[in-house]
Amino acid sequence: MISFWVGAFTSMAAGYIGMMIATSTNIKTTYGCNISEEEGFKHAFRGGQVLGFALVGLALLVLEIIILSFRPSVLPNGSFTIAEW
Repeated sequence: MISFWVGAFTSMAAGYIGMMIATSTNIKTTYGCNISEEEGFKHAFRGGQVLGFALVGLALLVLEIIILSFRPSVLPNGSFTIAEW
């Protein structure tokens, strides 16, 4: 249940961040296309990179926090080696 709620919150945050970046990128792309198509493409491509890295980074950060928080309940001593596995 905790993972579900964390996932729902992360999804909402990703949607908000994604829409803020996409809106800003669309404005810059539209303005850049008035200058030249290459300028508009450059803005769109960089905006897509920022959006992708931001959302993947957020997902990996939240996943790492969940793994570290559940670790004591799965591994009683908190350590893990290949020999124990």
